[in-house]
Amino acid sequence: MLSAIKRRHIIIGMLFVCWVVGFLDKTAINYAIIPISEEFGLGTDHQGMIISSFFLAYSMTQLVGGYLVDRFGSRRVLSSAVAVWSLGTVASGVVTSAVGLAAARAITGSGEAIFPAGGSVAITENFEKTQMARAKSVLQSGASVGFALGAIVITTLISFYSWRIMFFVLGSVGVILSIALYTVMKPRSQTLAARDAGPRVSEKQRIAGLLKNTLTWKIASVYFFTNIVFWGLQSWLPSYWVKVKGMSMVEMGAYSMIPPALGFVSFLTCGWLLDRFFHQKEKYLICIGAAVSAIFIYLMANAQSIPLAFAYLSVSNVFLNAISISVFVSIMKHFPQNSIGTATGLINSLAQLGSFASPMLIGAVLSATGQNYGIAFAVIVGCAVIVCAIAATFPAIHGNKTVEQTA
Repeated sequence: MLSAIKRRHIIIGMLFVCWVVGFLDKTAINYAIIPISEEFGLGTDHQGMIISSFFLAYSMTQLVGGYLVDRFGSRRVLSSAVAVWSLGTVASGVVTSAVGLAAARAITGSGEAIFPAGGSVAITENFEKTQMARAKSVLQSGASVGFALGAIVITTLISFYSWRIMFFVLGSVGVILSIALYTVMKPRSQTLAARDAGPRVSEKQRIAGLLKNTLTWKIASVYFFTNIVFWGLQSWLPSYWVKVKGMSMVEMGAYSMIPPALGFVSFLTCGWLLDRFFHQKEKYLICIGAAVSAIFIYLMANAQSIPLAFAYLSVSNVFLNAISISVFVSIMKHFPQNSIGTATGLINSLAQLGSFASPMLIGAVLSATGQNYGIAFAVIVGCAVIVCAIAATFPAIHGNKTVEQTA
């Protein structure tokens, strides 16, 4: 029999690995779109639509996924989600048209949409409150590892094999992981959450408690514009490095490992900072992250040296991660246990509309300005400034009250 501590470590480790692979799947299209656009004869508008199909499904499924996790627990829902997104990734490698690829990416997005809420619920089911921020930071750091590995793994698979083989390999790994995840997670009745569950409330009361608070909408707005910034960069920087800066696919992939590699450390550091110095003060870390990101994205866009541009990008990535982890930790610490999945799903659902809009927005800007990336980067910087402005209006929250209690 595994000890409780050892089981918790195994669970968070498995969730971490799943999210690494999930981000490989999520970002693969950003690199694969280059050879895909050549094979299918796609313009930048259509490329943006294919990339955005993932985020449309991702956004639409968030709320349903969060509700399902609250209703059925993280074990069954999370393992099923990993299987769904992995099958969507496999399908992405066998399609024969742009429409088919968009549909496959939508399936992948539907599966991955459940993971943010499911991961938060899994942490609250298995970790004490004093450990949640650090546990969440470990899980969130999987995104940075996925980006770092993806930059080289995906570009290498595409360069030496094909974009179709790349999707098939990633999807097959995910299917195996979904089975392993179900095996290591405990039934809900054996979790800490089941032991510490408070009084039951009706579904109507739970949803009303989320909707009537202005902080819910402010958090969603902050994450909406953060996603425009983040995915605007992730979706179009590969094309920028190759088409404007003249980098090869492999060279671009090697350089692109640097920002997320530093992001891995930043997630872990931010988890510690949130527990140690920013407890109930998450808005200040969000403001700092947005302001610094805006400055360094501007510097990146105007840098003449490629190494210097990637250095600036690395700094902006670190501080964008501070915003992301602050958003999710705020939800976990200020919402009641029985609503964490739904709250995360609701906020992330609205916020992911930014992820959906971002590739199309930047694609449209590029088309309208004759591929002027300078103007596109200016739009991204403006969104970072908006994040800072919204976060500054967050109300102060003191003590251990939940969002519902402070409304």
